[in-house]
Amino acid sequence: MPKLSEVHRPSKLQQILILGRDHWDHDNYDPDSRRAFRLAFQCKTPALGGRVFASENEEVVFYNTCKSPACPSCGHWATIQWQRERWCAMPEVPYLGITFTMPNTLWPLFARSPRLCRKLPEIAAHVIGSYARVRHGVEVGVMPILHTFTGKLQFNSHVHSLVTGGGLKTSNSGWRLRIFFVRDKLMRSWQRLVIALLRGALDAGQFDLGMGCDELEDLLQHEEKRGWIVHVQTFHGKEHFLRYAGRYVRRPPIAQWRILAIEDGFVRFWCKDRRLHRWVVVQCTIEEFIDRWSQHIPKRYRHAVRHFGLFAPRRWTQVAATVFANLGTKQRQRPKRLPWAIAIQSQFGRNPSLDKNGRPMKFVRHLAPAAV
Repeated sequence: MPKLSEVHRPSKLQQILILGRDHWDHDNYDPDSRRAFRLAFQCKTPALGGRVFASENEEVVFYNTCKSPACPSCGHWATIQWQRERWCAMPEVPYLGITFTMPNTLWPLFARSPRLCRKLPEIAAHVIGSYARVRHGVEVGVMPILHTFTGKLQFNSHVHSLVTGGGLKTSNSGWRLRIFFVRDKLMRSWQRLVIALLRGALDAGQFDLGMGCDELEDLLQHEEKRGWIVHVQTFHGKEHFLRYAGRYVRRPPIAQWRILAIEDGFVRFWCKDRRLHRWVVVQCTIEEFIDRWSQHIPKRYRHAVRHFGLFAPRRWTQVAATVFANLGTKQRQRPKRLPWAIAIQSQFGRNPSLDKNGRPMKFVRHLAPAAV
């Protein structure tokens, strides 16, 4: 394992992982989180290998990056790529942001069952799509994103959805410019489907919370009678939501600037208190911080973002030309990946094609990953 001194300009999150690696780096820890953490603190070290560039007077080694969802540097770069691709793929129409929440008494049920938690975006898309078809006779594009963390990194399952403010008419393939969503109607459908999902899992015996079946059923009946919260927000464009959603789909759940100190086995970080309407300082042990962080690491081979309705991949290939024709705009081509030289300069702070004296450098050889 690399030591703290071996990591190239270690970030605060890398420092936390290295200081607390005895807590998480063992076979009994969650394998997906362990893999993401190992890659994150090996980023830009000999453990991942590298590439050598040389000029007449200088030779420079650029160690490979990790591409881990737990790495802030790689997450930032991946976010930029994702935002560029989504911006070009989506049409220029008004958009709505619809947020589906649930009572905090149900959070532990989804925290213990990642399989059920992954179904929440699908339920949100079904609620929105069904409402648009039944009430307005249109098909809308939906991009739901599961969000599982609070400012304190505690588990809080809810779904943020980007929805087209208009839709493709199911009758004549024309485009309806504006549609409206009634929050109470969406809330009741969302509530009914989430309760049905939990009740089905309860009947199948998939919960292990130290609670009896009768107690869980009483909880579901109580929450079924309460009013849940659904937010509907109007966006003038897609940029706002893409900037907002980028923090959840590719980056770690906490920004670097929020971490104040790592000392004496504790981590102190900023958190915005919604009730007090001000920033407060939260302190927890390194082990507790890592455990909170681990809850929000996406499972391997699972998509962080899914698309439904008009945005579903197969459906979009069929109707994209019709949508853009109705809007009177042209479909943008998929953006090219940013040049590798820009990526290396962003990660390492220097251009790999020039040495310190401005002379051209060329790729020489690959470095194999070092044994750890």
